[in-house]
Amino acid sequence: MTAGRPTKYDPAFCEVARTFMVDGYSVTALAGHLGVARSSLFKWASEHDEFSDALKSGQASAALFWEKTLKQVATTGEGNASAAIFGVKNRSSEDWKDKIQTEHSGTIQFTDMTDDELERRIEALKQS
Repeated sequence: MTAGRPTKYDPAFCEVARTFMVDGYSVTALAGHLGVARSSLFKWASEHDEFSDALKSGQASAALFWEKTLKQVATTGEGNASAAIFGVKNRSSEDWKDKIQTEHSGTIQFTDMTDDELERRIEALKQS
């Protein structure tokens, strides 16, 4: 048996996570609401499948809240568009992102290049 502080986890927190985050609140806000550290929530999620599911469901509900808010701002012109966009991007970053990242791979053989060609390649890489 290991000694340590007893967990504050309560299975009732599953329903709290689902209902609290429906209003667009983050995991950090949920931690504050429960009076625990954010890291505790992720620890509980790793130890309790039902809490992991509730936390994911809560995060999806928070994303839905912000997308509905953004839609309302877009259709009515009322509200704070910047706040809504910020909320959406931070809750649904995989679906709502500005930047597309492209990775390149491969090799270039420099051994047979002249010094001038090597300089041109280095300059081209700096500008890309």
